[in-house]
Amino acid sequence: MIPGEYIDESGIRSAMRELALKMLAHNPSNWLSRNYVELAIPQLRPVHGALGWLHGHWPEAIERLLLGAVATRTPVITALYTNMQDVVDLIDDLKGEWLQNNRENGYPISIILSGLFDDVQRCCQRTGSRQHTYLHSLGLFGKTQDLPCEDELEIITMCGHGMIAANRVRWLVEGIRAGETTPAEAAENVARPCLCGIVNRERAGEVFQRLVEAS
Repeated sequence: MIPGEYIDESGIRSAMRELALKMLAHNPSNWLSRNYVELAIPQLRPVHGALGWLHGHWPEAIERLLLGAVATRTPVITALYTNMQDVVDLIDDLKGEWLQNNRENGYPISIILSGLFDDVQRCCQRTGSRQHTYLHSLGLFGKTQDLPCEDELEIITMCGHGMIAANRVRWLVEGIRAGETTPAEAAENVARPCLCGIVNRERAGEVFQRLVEAS
């Protein structure tokens, strides 16, 4: 992430593109713009058909091309990992030449790890990194009795832009019970509208299975 006013600073777009490609190289489960084929991103409308066809033949090359291009136009790049070792390897990778170049050029690029507090701390300890800022969720307050159940909330809150509706989660649960879909397919369904690519499809599939078994 960089402050928006720095997006046009000379050289910073290249640094963001290099960062995006490093993130993609370390086995993310989901990432910014991963689902562009299904969503038909407006900014890509002129070339969407061609990109979709190319993605069907050379998916890895097109994913690198697209994420690299997106990274030069946005102040935020996101990716989701389900393996802690991949995160550790990514941090170690970034601490090399990429970090040194950014320091020399004064680029204000922040690396943000979002996850369970202990997991984030372990990643930093294993890479010799130091956390300098914390944002800790204290839980839910107010009329919590009006909220969906805990497992439903676990899926709904995976998307910070509110693209996963409670009724959609319930509809998918009913579909799993009826044999019309599977937990993995339901997880892919709720992940599809999230352009940011931060929905954890593996964990969502597990939660869908719990929801089916609990009723």
